[in-house]
Amino acid sequence: MASQEEIVSWVKSLTLVKRGAESEIRLGVFMGIPAVFKLRVLKPYMHPKLAQTLVAQRTRKEAKVIGHALKNNIPAPRLLAVFPSAGLIIMEYVEGPTLKDLAFKDLERSLKLSREAGIILAKLHKAGIAHGDPTTSNYIAAQEGGLKLIDYGLAEFTEDVEERAVDIHLYRRAVESTHAGIANMMFKEFLEGYREVMEADAKTVIQRAEDIRMRGRYVEERRKTVWGPLK
Repeated sequence: MASQEEIVSWVKSLTLVKRGAESEIRLGVFMGIPAVFKLRVLKPYMHPKLAQTLVAQRTRKEAKVIGHALKNNIPAPRLLAVFPSAGLIIMEYVEGPTLKDLAFKDLERSLKLSREAGIILAKLHKAGIAHGDPTTSNYIAAQEGGLKLIDYGLAEFTEDVEERAVDIHLYRRAVESTHAGIANMMFKEFLEGYREVMEADAKTVIQRAEDIRMRGRYVEERRKTVWGPLK
């Protein structure tokens, strides 16, 4: 069996797609299947043993969240393998454009999929998970049809209203920042999908999301008052 160092070395030889503060995303083939390799990186400023422990814990947690999501019929990437000690999760590669990219090209389809995005997030919330980053960049319009929600690195097992509301707020902020011309339409469809699944519970979560939005506006106005208009 390959050692942890050999596994990491092999993964680092694969095609790098994205490098973040917490992890690297690489593409390759695993057991004959096109796959995404998510490799968590050790923090150089931490004690090596502590860094290794945190990487292993976060890797296990993310894999557990994805497994729970799949068990509840939420369209997430299938898990192919997990190596906690190496900080590695191997998942199926979901081919297709992101909802963010699609919204620039196909208004009708992006509105339909925005509604589906709300349905998926509501199902995730009902399963006891807050995603933590449900932006249009993390929804993939899969080639085989339908939408898949990816990247569970910030996800938490929780039924807290605030955490659920933050998810909705993040989606709204994403469409407003990248698709200003159609943001209202996309968010309206998203909320319709969310309400469809969450039913009576949706009202409280959506209201809290609006509260979060207003808090942000209040802070921004305070900054303008104290410091003058932001350049």
